Amino acid sequence: MLHGKTAIVTGASRGIGRAIAETFAKNGASLVLVAREQDELQHAANVVRKNGGRVETLLADVAIPETAKQAVSLAYCFGGGVDVLVNCAGIITRTPFEELSLEEWHSVINVNLHGTFHMCQAVLPMMREAGAGRVINITSQMAKLPHPSAAPSYEVSKAGMVALTRHLALQYAKYNVLVNGIAPGSINTRMPKSMSDEARERLRKGIPMQRLGEPEEVADCVLFLASSLSTYITGEIIDVNGGSLMD
Repeated sequence: MLHGKTAIVTGASRGIGRAIAETFAKNGASLVLVAREQDELQHAANVVRKNGGRVETLLADVAIPETAKQAVSLAYCFGGGVDVLVNCAGIITRTPFEELSLEEWHSVINVNLHGTFHMCQAVLPMMREAGAGRVINITSQMAKLPHPSAAPSYEVSKAGMVALTRHLALQYAKYNVLVNGIAPGSINTRMPKSMSDEARERLRKGIPMQRLGEPEEVADCVLFLASSLSTYITGEIIDVNGGSLMD
């Protein structure tokens, strides 16, 4: 589904980002993987190579503007531009509002929202010139539904990603550059796995499908948006949450 395409995936070393990288590789994409954890990033790259994919890695922080330029430069190693950008890098904190420091507030927004901004600003001019491209931003159910255990900085950053997604979709639609988002609910990644059995059971019971989602299920939705199956979809935020939020 992505044969001959080059994709940049941020936050690619684990969880949803890694599942996206592996799914893209299985579908023929050449990949630039961006993350901050060296061992996990290399492991993800090795898995991609085992699936027959071509891959370059960039150990960097998306909150730093130069990271986006470096990722684009690596994409040229595959002999073309960037066909698909997936913004999946993100961090979360759980500090209550009245205890939240300005530094902690900015740290989350710098990665989640500003990192997405930097990557889009580096890639979208290329896609505009090419007359084609896909951007998929991984936001969160918490952009729409606040959660008592998350710091507001996380929810604000993800809501900002939703607004940015729609603005860019409107601006670049005439160039055949499609910009969409995915809002995962409770996915079986490192965070839920670290919960107690009791907490996980409460989480599960709150989902109509009575189970957590798997990273691969989010990745399949990203693949759909990146492929030729979604040529008339832009500006959408697709919920992948087992029915825990229906809008």
